[in-house]
Amino acid sequence: MALAPIFSLIMIGAFLKNSFFKNEQFWQELDKLTYYILIPSMLIYKLANASIPNGYEALDMVKVIFLTLILISIVLIVIQKILKFDGAAFSSIYQGAVRYNTYVYLALIDTYLGNEGMVLAALLITFAIPFLNILSVSIFSIYVNEGGFSLSRFSKFIVSNPLILACLVGGFLNFSGIGLPFIFKPLFFMLGSPGIPLGLISIGAGLSLGAIFGLRADFWISSFFKLILFPMVTLYFSYLFGLNEIKTMVVALFAAMPTAASSYILARQMGGNVGLMSSIITGQTLLAFGTIFAFLHFLL
Repeated sequence: MALAPIFSLIMIGAFLKNSFFKNEQFWQELDKLTYYILIPSMLIYKLANASIPNGYEALDMVKVIFLTLILISIVLIVIQKILKFDGAAFSSIYQGAVRYNTYVYLALIDTYLGNEGMVLAALLITFAIPFLNILSVSIFSIYVNEGGFSLSRFSKFIVSNPLILACLVGGFLNFSGIGLPFIFKPLFFMLGSPGIPLGLISIGAGLSLGAIFGLRADFWISSFFKLILFPMVTLYFSYLFGLNEIKTMVVALFAAMPTAASSYILARQMGGNVGLMSSIITGQTLLAFGTIFAFLHFLL
């Protein structure tokens, strides 16, 4: 089963963190290396050397994800008006319901869809990352900080995001016809190759297994939206827009991912409920292997 090595690498990360490499600083530095150097190198290499599809056709995937995110955001806000979670808790529920884990996503895309799927996924996340952050930061501004949306802070975050920058660089090298110079091809290939495995190991190291005991309604609401409702609505819009099989898989896998580990950092920086966020990240990561397996069985 293709999910087995992905799950195994995550569990290896948890084992290594708890048994041999217990220094938190080591894992933080490894995660920085993966996020800022290795994964961007992989994206640049694949985009610069790929046959990129028609841009207007690829935008149909973006429309599907944007519409799904807007619909889910509206429903979550309505639920918040009814159940009245405190602002910090709702911000974590929201992040858990809409954000996605990049490492698991790219690993699955690479496994099931190869280079063509990876290129489409890179195009999708170039648009999805800014939109997701607009939504998340806006929720914090409204429900936690009771302030306005900071365009300058958001712009700084986006222009410094290594995944967006890598997609833009790779796309430019491809569309311009420049391509990766011959001397850089093996360099970016070797730099990018360990990105996904190390990213998955880092996910395992970041799991907080103690946080999943005593899970409450807030966790289950967030996880239902992320692991079940988000993929189902995405599939509906995919069929509505007439996406072909591979594009449907790209957006469906995006929707089916557990929430991002980086959600914890944003929650900590902006006053969210970090304890709940930790529970959501860990719980969803473990639950996702069952839901993704069922989802793939349905799609394939």
